[in-house]
Amino acid sequence: MVITHKHFVALFFFLSLPLLARSYRIGDAVGIIIRTNKQKLEAYRHQMPRFGVSTKTKIDTQFLLDAGSDLKLADDIRLAKQQSNNHHHNYDDNKQDELIRMSMQFDEGFHHISTIDVYNPFQRPGRKALDTLVIKFVYSASDGSIHSVQQETRYIHSQSNGGGRNTMPKSFDVEYVWIEEADVDLDSGVF
Repeated sequence: MVITHKHFVALFFFLSLPLLARSYRIGDAVGIIIRTNKQKLEAYRHQMPRFGVSTKTKIDTQFLLDAGSDLKLADDIRLAKQQSNNHHHNYDDNKQDELIRMSMQFDEGFHHISTIDVYNPFQRPGRKALDTLVIKFVYSASDGSIHSVQQETRYIHSQSNGGGRNTMPKSFDVEYVWIEEADVDLDSGVF
């Protein structure tokens, strides 16, 4: 069989379809996989970054501890604990000394941030708790791709609840900052 120009163009078109399907448009949600030291979770839509749009959200620490495979809403988990606390000892006191670490993967796992401490009750002096996580995306709007992901963390020392025990923060902020990379003209540097 002889491959003609028409066959080559058709073959090229069909092979490039998966590449076109993975590109983002401004405002599209970018999927996140959150890995903690205990489980793997998918982020809720309101927690996801929007391609090319700087946004801010909160992530509940109980979501990282308890959501598990059924991925209940954090408010549903909190309500169930309040109801169970009427019959048992305080659930949150059991979780106060639990180390929480996490990492995030974006763009179907092609980009990630390294593992960070969300809450570290074992660090001395003072217990370290994540206050703000800033995630910077370098992207190209012309081809709808993410080129790199960087992280910046800001910590606070958790406060004592008056009984000598430090309390784990209920949530932390996540800021998504998008930096557009200028398109490169390859022909402009030719002499």
